[in-house]
Amino acid sequence: MENRGYKILLVEDDIIDQMAFKKMVKQKELKYDIQIAGSAEEAAEAIANNSFDLVVSDYMLGDGTAFDVMKLLHETPVIIITGVGNEEVAVKAMHQGASDYLVKDSEGNYLKVIPITIDSVIERVRNQKQLKILSHALMSIGDSVYITDIEDDILYVNKAFVDTFGYQENEVIGRSHCILSKDYNEKTEDCDWEDSLDNMGMNEVYHIKKDGTEFPSLISSSCIKDDSGNILAKVGVVRDITEIKEAQKKLQVYATMDILTGTLNRRAGLLILEKQIQLCKRNNWELTICYIDVDGLKEVNDSYGHQEGDDYILFVTNVLKEIIRESDGLCRLGGDEFLLMLPECDIPEAEQVFKRIVKVLDEHNERKLKPYKMSFSYGMIRYDFTEQPKIGSLIAKADMEMYKHKNKRKTKI
Repeated sequence: MENRGYKILLVEDDIIDQMAFKKMVKQKELKYDIQIAGSAEEAAEAIANNSFDLVVSDYMLGDGTAFDVMKLLHETPVIIITGVGNEEVAVKAMHQGASDYLVKDSEGNYLKVIPITIDSVIERVRNQKQLKILSHALMSIGDSVYITDIEDDILYVNKAFVDTFGYQENEVIGRSHCILSKDYNEKTEDCDWEDSLDNMGMNEVYHIKKDGTEFPSLISSSCIKDDSGNILAKVGVVRDITEIKEAQKKLQVYATMDILTGTLNRRAGLLILEKQIQLCKRNNWELTICYIDVDGLKEVNDSYGHQEGDDYILFVTNVLKEIIRESDGLCRLGGDEFLLMLPECDIPEAEQVFKRIVKVLDEHNERKLKPYKMSFSYGMIRYDFTEQPKIGSLIAKADMEMYKHKNKRKTKI
């Protein structure tokens, strides 16, 4: 092991042993910064005024024992030196927090192993501190972390795991991580799913909480290996992506839906129209396209405010939804304009649909719940499968028919 420089406090009341220790350090050319205390009282003063990497203390001191020195220390490692026959004392010291012990023989052979013991203790303490920091870090992160052995039995879970899955630590330690799978078989402690911890990397899977709730998650898997490359354990980091999935669904809806009316937006409506044309052509169905314009919306906005205008559009839209079939398509082209797609419906049948719609609006207007009249103008075009007009041209023709209808009615709000 590398000859490292450590600041060491030697607590030893025997001057000869002090000299032997310093001689050993000099002969081995060890990079130790040594301070010597000849009693428990001197050790207390040294500890109060300095910090040390390690304390080496003889058990029996003139004014106390090594236990008195240990009480003054917090995280500094201690090696206890005992006399022959005091092994029980050494074991007791280990139980009370000593890092290691050596038995002092009369020939001084114990001095030969002190450097090895010091390196071993400090390395072990350093690893313990790193593990403690790692444990605190794992406990503080928001993602669920669990560590399994090579048999896939759980060895460790962090706080986020407990909070997310609903299991207490003692309920999962020692059990197969398959309890987190929806295909878990309680009788065999097994699961039929393709093991995500055997597919190292990032995977999207569904996990199961203790109460049976299923939730989507991203699991990042990796292996802990020794210096020879042998797998010691597996680590799974689970991120609950329920909120992300819900947000994605909303975005998908927003991408196709007009937020005010709940109908298809222009982009989605035109895509549906293309599919309606293909479907009707394949099944030899009639297809009628209707262009709708809500009458007097600008006047309503100017006179009563845009909120009232939105209510006007929404009311007309709801009437349309109530009358048309589920197989029909309705989209808002923008502002006060809508496109209605009626598959398996010719012009006369479409006229009957609009008569029912107009009747509902007329009945509402008769109740005079609003200071303005609700109405709309519309134009209809039968899709001609022989000519196969482009969608833009088709909508333009329906728009022209709508204006003919509007001018003919000369609607006044």
